[in-house]
Amino acid sequence: MGMSGHAPVPPPGRSSEAGKLLVTVILLAAVISAAGIVSLAVILVGALFGAETWPGFVGIAWVGFPVAFLLMAAMVIRNIRRRRSL
Repeated sequence: MGMSGHAPVPPPGRSSEAGKLLVTVILLAAVISAAGIVSLAVILVGALFGAETWPGFVGIAWVGFPVAFLLMAAMVIRNIRRRRSL
């Protein structure tokens, strides 16, 4: 048959602090990856026009993407472990 339309009840013992931390980490990863994309775009546009770009843009792109990837990977691993324990 169809779905009942009821929202799943969170398991007891899960605090709202963990949910807030999860949302914070996800937003942080999204902001860092967006900063990396913007930095990469600035670098590429600067190279297209032969302009010198601020070295900070290169640093943001070099560091931002791996950090965002690691944060997202940590969230995936956390969710896998959480689903297996249910």
